[in-house]
Amino acid sequence: MVKRVALAAAIAVALVGGGGAAAMATGSPELRATGPTEVSGTTGTAVFELGDQTYRQIRYHDRGTLVYTFELVNDGGRSVRVAGSELPTPDPRLFDHVKVTDPDGRTEFTIEGGESVAVSLHLLMTSCETLSARAGSSVTEVMLKTEGTLGIGDDEVTVTLPEEVRAGSPREARCANATATSRSPG
Repeated sequence: MVKRVALAAAIAVALVGGGGAAAMATGSPELRATGPTEVSGTTGTAVFELGDQTYRQIRYHDRGTLVYTFELVNDGGRSVRVAGSELPTPDPRLFDHVKVTDPDGRTEFTIEGGESVAVSLHLLMTSCETLSARAGSSVTEVMLKTEGTLGIGDDEVTVTLPEEVRAGSPREARCANATATSRSPG
């Protein structure tokens, strides 16, 4: 009888401990973005601060691909596999999400716990013909699709970029598809 009680207690401890480990394995990954940052795909860029916010103003280049590179940090204790990405809704007006890549150009990659990797957010600059010439659009976050071990811990993690990436809609001369009626007045 004593052996059965001891065995039942050992099983209960193992289940509770295992449940805690499973809960830890299924928690959202602890990913964050930081600098240094770098931009390519545009002929002009500037960084400025306004209050607590840092802005990266870029020159819009219709149908060009903007590549915004930053450091992605895994503050958690376990490795995280990034298996895709998208921009949170609503979509920014002047940017279409293309992909997030690691330094080797892969869209699927792993970041070990406590490590960081330089990643590049690729954005297609488009749709200036739908926005007035004085309006702007910005990207502040990217959503990373992550995979855990054996499907445990699959998640979508929204990462706030270190800078608000911002573009202004260009005047008609630099917006090839703009017409007299395609843009709102303003």
